[in-house]
Amino acid sequence: MKYIVTLIAALFSGMLFAEEETGMNDYQQNILERRISEAHELWDKMQIGGFTETTVAALDFVFFSNSKSEANNLLEQLSESYTLEITPSNDPEYILVKGTTRPYGNEFTEEQWLAWVEFMVSTGLNHNSVFSTWSVYSPKTKTTWSSESIEAK
Repeated sequence: MKYIVTLIAALFSGMLFAEEETGMNDYQQNILERRISEAHELWDKMQIGGFTETTVAALDFVFFSNSKSEANNLLEQLSESYTLEITPSNDPEYILVKGTTRPYGNEFTEEQWLAWVEFMVSTGLNHNSVFSTWSVYSPKTKTTWSSESIEAK
């Protein structure tokens, strides 16, 4: 239950962030716009695949950063709501912050989904990290939908 309440708080924070002046540079704004576009497209694929607002789903995600201290700060900020770990990247200049809601799942609307993606992007950028990929897993149908299947625009 703690995870669901925290996720709702995170989603709400993301919605508030959307209403504020972002102060993002062009690169950061581009990342946000790409991730929101990917989120819309992935939502459509999820709907076609049988996902509904009552589907309980786990969320898995990855950030990358070139700063170990910022990655640790990101991990610390998100650790109340997610299980996280820092791992090396295939590229030695970067490290990964991998996270999940597992073993817990959540139900969410499209609005909450988009707010979560926006929150994750902005939180990552605040810690010199990029919200890179994410996936949604439905234990009931054993189906996974991944942002990696989406061509970034």
